[in-house]
Amino acid sequence: MDITNEMPDLKNKESWEGFIKGDVLNFLIGHNLQAITVDDGAGKKGIIKRTASGDYKVQITSNETL
Repeated sequence: MDITNEMPDLKNKESWEGFIKGDVLNFLIGHNLQAITVDDGAGKKGIIKRTASGDYKVQITSNETL
């Protein structure tokens, strides 16, 4: 049984998180940016910032109606 088929929100969350930690992070690194914010317009937001030590801080938020 595939739980992501029964819970499409879970699959959506995983794909949004994967997009932020994959494509967006690679874009930030590839363009030598200090920070980037991505908003899907439906309540999900991803923020990536480079710290002074050179690490990357990732913050992913969502606004869900239950």
